Amino acid sequence: MAIKFKHGGVAFTADTPEEALRLSTLLKERDAEAAQKRIAEYQKRAGEARFMTKYGDGFQQIIASMDEEMETPWTFEVFLSFIDRLGSPQKAALAALVTHHRMTDEDLRKALSISGNQALAGVLSGISKQAAALGIPARAIFGFENLRNAGKRRSTYTVADKFLQIATDMNWPPAPSKK
Repeated sequence: MAIKFKHGGVAFTADTPEEALRLSTLLKERDAEAAQKRIAEYQKRAGEARFMTKYGDGFQQIIASMDEEMETPWTFEVFLSFIDRLGSPQKAALAALVTHHRMTDEDLRKALSISGNQALAGVLSGISKQAAALGIPARAIFGFENLRNAGKRRSTYTVADKFLQIATDMNWPPAPSKK
């Protein structure tokens, strides 16, 4: 009987429980090694002092606990890969949602300095496409609700809880640097 499981948003199949355990262990080890490299890169970009103040020496434990949470596609490695794939407008949209947690289409357009919902749809579509390329559903990042009020359509966007959690754990978005 085949054993199916997901890791990092990707489905795997093993023939035996032992094979599934070996594969899962190898994937976790590979992710931990890659995450350490990516975290080192992130430290350089975000500022090592601020990162270490937030995490101290315990970031290994954070990586391990995130890898154990199979109900979420978000690991440090997946998060950093995802963020690196995004363009500036997509990063700005996510930064606004992570900061405010919930925004109307009007507020999100103002934050991005764009004039219409068609342009906003393009930005959000870019986020969804990059997520899909990593096997992550768009709803693992943000959700939306369309409402009508006095004949006018309004949309409200919210950041997904697990995405907010990983972004918070990663101290993302980084605070603007003061020069």
